[in-house]
Amino acid sequence: MIAINSIMTSIFDALLRPFAALSPWSGIAVVALLTGVVMLVVYRYTSNQRAIRRAKDRIRAHLLEVRLYRDDMRVLLRAQKDILLANLVYLAHSLRPLAVMIIPVVLILIQLNAHYGYRPLRPGDAAILAAQFAPGDVTAAAPRLIVPRGLTVEALPLHIPSLREVDWRIRAQSRGRYVVSVVTGGQRLNKQVVVSDRRARVSPARVGSGLWAIAMNPGERPLPQGSAIRSIAVQYEPAPLPFFRWNLHWLVGFFILSIAFGLALKGVFRVEV
Repeated sequence: MIAINSIMTSIFDALLRPFAALSPWSGIAVVALLTGVVMLVVYRYTSNQRAIRRAKDRIRAHLLEVRLYRDDMRVLLRAQKDILLANLVYLAHSLRPLAVMIIPVVLILIQLNAHYGYRPLRPGDAAILAAQFAPGDVTAAAPRLIVPRGLTVEALPLHIPSLREVDWRIRAQSRGRYVVSVVTGGQRLNKQVVVSDRRARVSPARVGSGLWAIAMNPGERPLPQGSAIRSIAVQYEPAPLPFFRWNLHWLVGFFILSIAFGLALKGVFRVEV
């Protein structure tokens, strides 16, 4: 998982870097277009295109039957039964390509969330940095937070024994990609903090274990196994996707564009979906 995260992060950093100063729609649209093309190709070569075409033809034929014989209840009921069966056949033929596509799509969504799901800190912004510890006496661990120039710690650490958590309030002073360190029990564990006026990839948390948790936080290597700290997280604000007078979640925009590109290009790639 670590190697996959590293490869995917490098690819998406290079792909989205030219769009960092533009509207988030531009970067999302490029990824949606590429995703739509790749998914169409995958769908074409992992599905039974002839069977899907036959199932769709049967559905159309039975729908026409419903329109022509709507006054004949016996024919109408039989046609509706046949429509249901044809739909089930169509869905069955779609399962294999969907199963193949789900893993790459999830990896793409994770990367997009790192770029468009959160807003980096801006100069002057404050945020909470939280370290969650392994079971034990958090107070006895006496953790310290070390920050570089460009960040400041505004208050004494807040200990929350019930959560095995220690929180610090940090404030951004200037733009940059910083590394802060939590020192405890002879260990020094680092966490990245991003301060920027424009869109940038951020890593909300650095975690130590759990395949899903590591996959969902691809921007930094996992914490060492057996360390006193389970995770270090920065509470970034969510980044809305502006759409006229509304703010959407980036996932909504991505799926709308992906579906639109897929439908527009399916004829070009001669894919039956």
